Amino acid sequence: MPRTVRVAVIGSGLAGLTAANLLTRPHIGDDIEFEVHLFEKVRQYKKITQALPSLTVIKASEIGMDSASISIQNPGLEKDWRVDVPMRSFQGGYYSQLIAMYKNLGVAFRESDFSYSFSTLTNSHNNSGRSISTTFIYNGSSGSAGISKPSALSQPAKQLHFGTWPDAVNWIWSSLLFIYMAFHLVLCYLITLYHSLPLCRDQNISSMVFKDWLLSVKPDGVLSRILGLDVAWLSYVQHILIPLFSAVCTAPEECVLDHPVEEFLDYIWLTLGTHHYVTSNGVREVVALLTSNLHHIHLSSPIVAIVPDPNNSEMISIQCTQNNVPKSYDGFQHLIFATQASGAVPLVESYIANLPPSQTHRRTVLHDVVSCLKTFKQCTSMVINHTDSTLLPDNDLDLRQLNLISRNTQSLPLAQQDKVPTHCVSPTYTMATQVLSRPPGYPADAPTVYQTTNPLLPPCKDNILSVAKFERGVVTKDSKEALELLSVVKSKKWWQCGYQADTCLGPLQGALSHPEKREAPIWFCGSYAHSGIPLLEGCVISARNVVEQGIHEFEGVKFREEPWRI
Repeated sequence: MPRTVRVAVIGSGLAGLTAANLLTRPHIGDDIEFEVHLFEKVRQYKKITQALPSLTVIKASEIGMDSASISIQNPGLEKDWRVDVPMRSFQGGYYSQLIAMYKNLGVAFRESDFSYSFSTLTNSHNNSGRSISTTFIYNGSSGSAGISKPSALSQPAKQLHFGTWPDAVNWIWSSLLFIYMAFHLVLCYLITLYHSLPLCRDQNISSMVFKDWLLSVKPDGVLSRILGLDVAWLSYVQHILIPLFSAVCTAPEECVLDHPVEEFLDYIWLTLGTHHYVTSNGVREVVALLTSNLHHIHLSSPIVAIVPDPNNSEMISIQCTQNNVPKSYDGFQHLIFATQASGAVPLVESYIANLPPSQTHRRTVLHDVVSCLKTFKQCTSMVINHTDSTLLPDNDLDLRQLNLISRNTQSLPLAQQDKVPTHCVSPTYTMATQVLSRPPGYPADAPTVYQTTNPLLPPCKDNILSVAKFERGVVTKDSKEALELLSVVKSKKWWQCGYQADTCLGPLQGALSHPEKREAPIWFCGSYAHSGIPLLEGCVISARNVVEQGIHEFEGVKFREEPWRI
């Protein structure tokens, strides 16, 4: 009869679901059977069940990865309109493991090469007296669709009267100005692309932060100054690069500037010429497929403490509450934290506090684990689904699928910069508003639905469909160094960038436990626990490493078939 190995997975985001799913897959080796328990606490969210007369909004799921998503009901729809929260798009060149896993699971996905507008918000925190002026428009299709002239440089066709000299001169001048700006933009992009080439990077790139790199590569030669390229570079950085990475990382400008630049350059290089994708049936299909073989899912179970098992101190017990009633699950031989690092810290500390005096070495190692986890930084991100079009560029001609808007903080009085109203974030974030595509059967007279991430302006209260907050990991120089204790770079080909390197588990994974002592190992996975920008890809890779290189090796088993290949 096979030996049962009980594994607790805390967190049901993509990392937790991936780890749990992999543990249920067939394996060879010692005659054991994994019993996986998935724990998820209640997410904080705000739900409005009847936001508008024509729309009914209901909460979608209890599983962490899908718990903030919503379903919109309308009499004209054959089925509910599912809206993923947050947006779950992924890029072909940067998400190779995620795409391979989706293909293996049978998740349907499609190309969705978004078009973008980049705009600047000036004036107040509210919608009165504010101005949103577009500075750059990217038409998507991996760059093949080119760029467009912002409305600020265009005169409406109905107002063009080439029979009058002033109008003709104005049109010619604005066109020449756009060509001049486009020329500068192309040169600045080529500079960025050149420095992103793995073979053309500075030797100290791994320790350089974004703000220092921006100055080090700034074109400041005589010819560059004559062409105005030095000024154009600063404008390109402020209006495109910083807003872009603020949106990608869902982090404020100060975090973007202090972010290690190597991760940004890897992202630029690997996404060059690749497509964006979205799942065809939403995140719920991903959740359904990953949990299809899980039999112990504990929802709405906030964990109070992690303690040694009262019957065997080498095992772990999880103490949680369910419907306000204390509940204990005992006998776990492995524990996987698939939460943000900040969420794992208090639980690891509770375990340390309850260790028996004899486990001094384990206590010392776990103190090192806590110190490591505290190094990782998180930022709070807000996502609002709504029907308020005032969070978009002023001119409809500038409207695109994704609209990135950053605030001109110089126009905001210092007294107001610290005053953040409800349903808004700090003015140093970039606000990203997606115009959601209407599903078949959606009435033409029904309102357009928007999803705004990190709003700088509050949507009208009567137009809000849902509000959700998330904690997102952000890389710093210190956290990049601490990551080596959880994930170690093994090797890469000479032409590859650092993000493409193979990795193995770091020395603190498993808390230095080994099979001879049989102390329950503690593992960590998540977007922060892998190299690169903390995104979905890091969740998949770190979860697979924990299962394959950690738990399987500890228990002496291997996958019967490789889960997926790139």
